[in-house]
Amino acid sequence: MNTPPVGATLVDEQAFFDHARETRESKRAARSAAPSAAGDNKAASHLKANAAADETLGDPSDAAAYLRIDTTDETFYVGRAGVRDSAGDALVYSWKARFIQGLASATAQDPGDVVRQRRYYVKPVNTITETNDTVFAELAQRIADLEGVNPGKDPVAYVMGEDSLLVAVLEQERKPEMRQIVETIQAAQAALISADADQLLVIQGGPGTGKTAVALHRVSSLLYEGDVAPEDVLIIGPNPTFTRYISKVLPELGDEHVRQTDITRLLGTPVTVNFKEEAAAARLKGDDRMVEVLAKGLRDRLRHPAESQPFTVRGVSWRVRLEPVEVTAMINEESDMPYSSGRVAFRERLTSEIAVKARRRAKDDRSRISGDVRDLLDVGEIDNAIERIWPQLSPQSYVRDLYGSLERLVSAAQGTSLTVDELQLLRRASAPRLAEQTWSREDIVLLDHAAAEMGGESESYKHIVVDEAQDLSPMQWLAVRRRSANGAFTVVGDIAQSTGLWARDGWDEVVNLLRSPLPHESVELKYGYRVPRQVMDLAARLLPTAAPGITAPLVVRDAPRDPQFREVAPESVALAAVRSVQEHSGKGRFLGVVCPDARRDEIIAALRDEDINWDDADNGALGASINLVSPVAAKGLEFDAVVVVDPAEIVKAGPHGERMLYIALTRTTKYLDVIYPVGSLPSTLSVGEPGNVGDAEATTMTTGPADDAFPAAPFATIDIAPTTGQDSPAIASPRVPSAAPTMANLSPSQQKTVRFHAANVFDLLEDNAPRHMWRAVLAAALEELEQDDLSRN
Repeated sequence: MNTPPVGATLVDEQAFFDHARETRESKRAARSAAPSAAGDNKAASHLKANAAADETLGDPSDAAAYLRIDTTDETFYVGRAGVRDSAGDALVYSWKARFIQGLASATAQDPGDVVRQRRYYVKPVNTITETNDTVFAELAQRIADLEGVNPGKDPVAYVMGEDSLLVAVLEQERKPEMRQIVETIQAAQAALISADADQLLVIQGGPGTGKTAVALHRVSSLLYEGDVAPEDVLIIGPNPTFTRYISKVLPELGDEHVRQTDITRLLGTPVTVNFKEEAAAARLKGDDRMVEVLAKGLRDRLRHPAESQPFTVRGVSWRVRLEPVEVTAMINEESDMPYSSGRVAFRERLTSEIAVKARRRAKDDRSRISGDVRDLLDVGEIDNAIERIWPQLSPQSYVRDLYGSLERLVSAAQGTSLTVDELQLLRRASAPRLAEQTWSREDIVLLDHAAAEMGGESESYKHIVVDEAQDLSPMQWLAVRRRSANGAFTVVGDIAQSTGLWARDGWDEVVNLLRSPLPHESVELKYGYRVPRQVMDLAARLLPTAAPGITAPLVVRDAPRDPQFREVAPESVALAAVRSVQEHSGKGRFLGVVCPDARRDEIIAALRDEDINWDDADNGALGASINLVSPVAAKGLEFDAVVVVDPAEIVKAGPHGERMLYIALTRTTKYLDVIYPVGSLPSTLSVGEPGNVGDAEATTMTTGPADDAFPAAPFATIDIAPTTGQDSPAIASPRVPSAAPTMANLSPSQQKTVRFHAANVFDLLEDNAPRHMWRAVLAAALEELEQDDLSRN
């Protein structure tokens, strides 16, 4: 069947879709029937297993295509899976094909050969309901027309916000697992997905830019192109919660058997972590100066004998002696090898030298030795000598012994810049039994490195993705590098969210630590999709001090409402948070409660008092409803609604508190509530002039100049009255403007009734109309009310 022309009717397009799907499903049926035609049961079983595992045709419910790309001389239909006709000609191309993603990366500013993209709205099964064309010449003109209309707004971001399909997908409710974004991959994202596999690619992206989705879809494309096999790919996240959150994307794309893990589990769990390090010791154990300490410490365990070493030969009266200089020469010749393999080689060398000397002595003395001399040596005697000279060690026993002796630490640190005070931070008493030794989380990476120094082999991968990569210590990066077969990496993160002991202000250190021999490219994702404009405008106020030099993403969509600030008495913070939780969970929203450690216990107690079930995201549980999470564990997660508790406490909880607050605020895709004690809101978040938040009249502040093309909306402040006794505080409804002419003439009970109904109207608007149209909707309602009053009179 010929490809429909550009001007084809919907009927023509539907005929092509039907033909493509029929061709695809015929192939599926043929593959399913193949086992019954097999010559034997074994072959039939093999064919059946292959058919069940076959993901190349996608799902039967998939539309034939979702996109059409017209270039100057060709047309390409793009779907979840590729489809070829009986002649082998492509009807539909898989989105995973590198050249398709290259075409999808066309922009109005740089369209290349692409003239038009047509998106299809399809209802089950495979029925086109609508098409939407993007003609790049027209798009370029529209963007040019918007240039300068509002200098504070980006016209490209605004035009993206007009994409109804993109907005509809972004408005979908979040779930505890990330989902694929095939149909809404944007041009900048497509360019990274199609980037060459053999490179070190660093993707810097702010909250909501889709950097994680880009990395995962990039892996899917690499697998499709045959650049790597599933077992050759490793995906590393920061913690088990994040890994579980992203783990369904690749299977949803048809890619199974890719290893996904977090950085701690990657290193294995050779010991039980039962000790928490002080910050200074924890940072030192992540320092790459520890590489030389561990290497020198192992070399120090080799003991050069000061006296000759006698060895028995059965059947003769004399003994073979090796002089210290001979043993030292053998040690030196094998000491450049990894410790464990060097020990094996040394043992073989020592045994051979003893046997050679025994044969020479027997020949000189004319002693009678029958059989192989090596069989006449005392194995136990040799083992004892080896243990004295080159002791057998496990990573755990070696590191335990190193920590337990300041003398060993000082010797191991010779030639490094480590001070005695720093070495004292590493000191830890050695337990009598190895099983009783105390270990910290930071010890795991040192044990992993010690195992490598001893000759332990790690699994090797041809492409490694490191997500939320901004916080890894140098020692963790070296552990990742050891697992790379060729230096091919996709590194994903956000410097503005880099916190903890190894917070960074750029990616140069990471690139240097990885020392990839392949080309290196760093790319920043400019546009934000998930985090709403009002929330990002609020969070971006933190960046000048939290992460100088990092710019906030240009956001393409608005929130259904502005961030809500709720000021309460200090003792009412937990209760106010619970009230927000009940509001959002009552509407079925996927909710994250982001709170500092200092408030965690009282939030938990308040949730229990109200019999509210919740999940602890810090411990790896991410439920479909209410999730309690710390700012650091919230990195990379997204929720429909977020309640941020006590931002001032988040800021003061650590040296990168403003970055932590930036993380907390940007976890939402729709709704944001900020709960804080009276007078404690950080000045960067204050609405209006500092100190005005929580005054009797609600304060608002617009996020920038507004006009018809680039609407901006105010932030809303909601007060919760402080308690005057044991009574619970009441959450006030959104305030009616003080200039409302009728309120002053109403009794308190009437005012209460008006506020109640106003809140209902507010909810109705929130659920049914974009924020920038609310005033127009209310004005139109008032006009209708006036007309109704006139008609009644």
